[in-house]
Amino acid sequence: MDGRDFSDDRLLSRAELAALAGVMRPAVTNWQRRYEDYPEPVRAGESELFSLRAVLGWLDSRRIPSRARASDEPPGFTYADRMRRNIDASDRVRRSAALPNGEASSDALLGDEEQRARQLARLLGPMADVVRGGASMTDYVALLLSLVFLRMTGDPRSTSLPRTTRVRSKAATAALLQEIGEAADEALRLRGVAPGMQTAIVKLEPREYGDIVEVIRLTDGLGIEEFRQLVDEFGTRAGLPSGEFFTPRPVVRLMRDAAMDDESTVHQVYDPYVRAGEMLDGVAERLGGVVPLTLHGESPQRGTLMLAGMNLSLHTVPVELGAGTPAPWNERGWPKGHEADLILTNPPFNARGAVSRPREGIDWPYGAPPPGSPALAWLQHVLVSLKDEGRAAVVMPVSAGASTDVREREIRGRLVEDGVVECIVALPPQLFSGAQVSVSLWFLRRSTSVCEEILFVDARDLGDKAARGPRVLSDEHVEAVTDTVQTWRRSTGFRLGRQGAGHLAVAAPLDAVRAAGYSLSPADYVDRWMSTASPADAATEASTTRRTLDAARHRTKAVDEVADALSYGPLPSSVPLSYDGLPRNWCRVPLGELVDITAGPSYSRLSADVRSPTGDLCVVMPKHLREGRIDDRAMEKVAADVARALTKFRLSPGDILCVRSGAQTSPALVEEAQDGWLFSTNLLRLRTRETAGEPLVLPRYLHAYLCLPETVHWLKEYARGTAVPSLSAATLALLPVPLPPVAHQRRVSATLGALDAQIAAHRSLVGAATRHRSTLAAHLLTGVLVPE
Repeated sequence: MDGRDFSDDRLLSRAELAALAGVMRPAVTNWQRRYEDYPEPVRAGESELFSLRAVLGWLDSRRIPSRARASDEPPGFTYADRMRRNIDASDRVRRSAALPNGEASSDALLGDEEQRARQLARLLGPMADVVRGGASMTDYVALLLSLVFLRMTGDPRSTSLPRTTRVRSKAATAALLQEIGEAADEALRLRGVAPGMQTAIVKLEPREYGDIVEVIRLTDGLGIEEFRQLVDEFGTRAGLPSGEFFTPRPVVRLMRDAAMDDESTVHQVYDPYVRAGEMLDGVAERLGGVVPLTLHGESPQRGTLMLAGMNLSLHTVPVELGAGTPAPWNERGWPKGHEADLILTNPPFNARGAVSRPREGIDWPYGAPPPGSPALAWLQHVLVSLKDEGRAAVVMPVSAGASTDVREREIRGRLVEDGVVECIVALPPQLFSGAQVSVSLWFLRRSTSVCEEILFVDARDLGDKAARGPRVLSDEHVEAVTDTVQTWRRSTGFRLGRQGAGHLAVAAPLDAVRAAGYSLSPADYVDRWMSTASPADAATEASTTRRTLDAARHRTKAVDEVADALSYGPLPSSVPLSYDGLPRNWCRVPLGELVDITAGPSYSRLSADVRSPTGDLCVVMPKHLREGRIDDRAMEKVAADVARALTKFRLSPGDILCVRSGAQTSPALVEEAQDGWLFSTNLLRLRTRETAGEPLVLPRYLHAYLCLPETVHWLKEYARGTAVPSLSAATLALLPVPLPPVAHQRRVSATLGALDAQIAAHRSLVGAATRHRSTLAAHLLTGVLVPE
């Protein structure tokens, strides 16, 4: 950017890199996971660090998307340019502060963010139980939301709240909670939002007055990002009915960024079913202060409307919130004029009552929807609320685009022929907390020009799924789908078929949509994307899978030669045997004398709350033990600070993992790539002992013995004592192990290792051949490729 030579090779954490690049921390994790050429980490004790110089070199080719660029960042500006600029800025801060050693201090960039994260973790962790008592978690979250809201809005009563602990009576504790609730409700009333926080807050039963003071202290410095996390926590904990689930923030960003064509034209934004205000908050986050903006939202749900009022009051943007009705077209009819430039909404498409039974006599612009199906009623309400050339993004059930109901098909036909449907995006299931339902995003527009095609995007395979909790769309997934929609809209460089991050996209002409009975389900179009591939693309794809197959065949031939060279024969008759059939220089040794056996950490130390698809260190669970190895697919992770407290439970190459509780499977050997990972509650770790610098037993020899069918049978038999099979460390220590001299163990391990490599190579060969065959079949059976 400025010609400087960033030759210093500082080692930075993922959080430090994210701060310098102006992205969320999961984005850095995604770069590392999804791109093979991303710089390798350097392990420093319990942490992984990255070379600043190497990361800058990698990011030099990564341009910042237009919607993510700051106003002073020109087209073509890369993440590396942004990092260098931020490094310059932090260097100037350090020089002006005259640090004596002149070294970089990451606290200048990250101290506040990390401190806030620690504060929030403590508030939602240990402080929650001591403050809420018998009240619900949502009542406690209401207290946190009120404190952050009061402080961020500059309410004078927030500065008068106590910051020091004194011994106070139970009555004083109740009075303090009452004061906080009254202040929050008064602030809401002044903003035209019906109050209600006090009712929840006074239900709390803190053990001591000082507990509330500590909560007040811990909320100091929390900002809008932490407030959003608390809103999401409220939605997760509240047990909301399916029609009231809050919209996940990644879905909001996808809708917002894909719907906006020219952000300079967006001034009036409307959400007819505002929930917690997450849609309007997303727009204010991007456009607040950039263009003159007014936000308007409605909801019949008083509780969530109150959250929306707090949420949106944190922006310096005019907001109009109203207590809407369950079915606005029933009570008010259609809007008198088209007012909104942009509409983002997630209406309750499975609601009952007046919503699902529209009253008679309404002049529906695209046709009366059938009773019990309000989705297309909401869609029409959205369209008549748009200005000319306005755009909308609406969450819709899959059935809205694929139902065979005659009236719904006729409505879809009129929408298509009127040219208001731009794009349909099919999302993966389980995105919404507590709901398994799959949904689609409908992108609509009001325009005098009719587009001759509709873009269908199949994103059903995107998203990261943890063992518990909803699926999450990563920043990369959101950006990839948004880029697909925007590229198609600009008609520059759009390519049919498979897109970045693994989704599919097809631009279907209106004739194709008519031929499909006006189906607006992406599955009816993208499943046929291969038939539209060009011969050149098909030939390239087939050549790629052929090269992979050839490489697998070459590896298989190499390991076959090694395996074929193995030789073995019967034990010479001159070697005496012991009474139990072992050679005399062998012995049987209890496993507990050969290894240290460690049970996994208690569930409270490694609970589901601290595990997620993103993090710093993987956690191995019983389901990952497959065929003697650790299967690293679909693994949960923990942050480095959690791992620091669990150092005792880290893995090293050569460790062996056995199932402690649950169905017994073959134990797994820890490889180099799994160094430093954690093992979970229901596993036992075996670590070989040494004497005089020599191991008592080689890990690969021991692992081979533990995987014998007879040994696995022994493990299963000794784990049958309870309703849930459980194998204790004391019991496992009794397993007798036949032990030859170490030199003989090495020969046995080498022989079995060669055969294991042969098995793995042949499995890889079968997989490569299967993928090559599938690729050829897809193109041969559609006529794109022709056999010679």
